[in-house]
Amino acid sequence: AAGEQLTQGQARRVDDPLAAAREWHALAQEHGWSIRELVVSQTTRHEFIGTPDSIAAQLDDAAQTGAADGYVLSGSVVPHGIDEFVDRVVPLLQERGVLRTEYEHPTLRGTLGLSDPDERTGAAPRVEVAS
Repeated sequence: AAGEQLTQGQARRVDDPLAAAREWHALAQEHGWSIRELVVSQTTRHEFIGTPDSIAAQLDDAAQTGAADGYVLSGSVVPHGIDEFVDRVVPLLQERGVLRTEYEHPTLRGTLGLSDPDERTGAAPRVEVAS
């Protein structure tokens, strides 16, 4: 239905894309939104609201039931809550075993199971920079 909000990770089906575009344009005009702000308001996302314990429980449940295999925190959606999330929710997720406390490899490349650039054919040699 027109004006229906997207929630809980489900995409809204748009039967008439031109009507949807007109609706979104009017919405942006009404609120004085930039294109970015409009996209943020209309994107598919699941919002977790509550105490740190209840948010950790919801995220844990999503992970345990296979509904999620990771999370993306968006500063454009939660511009002032990321520090609080990191300080108050992340430790609870780590206690539950849903979020790592450390990684086996010191680099993202290693964590993803990708070879070191030095191990690839044609990679430029690493250069040490003296400080």
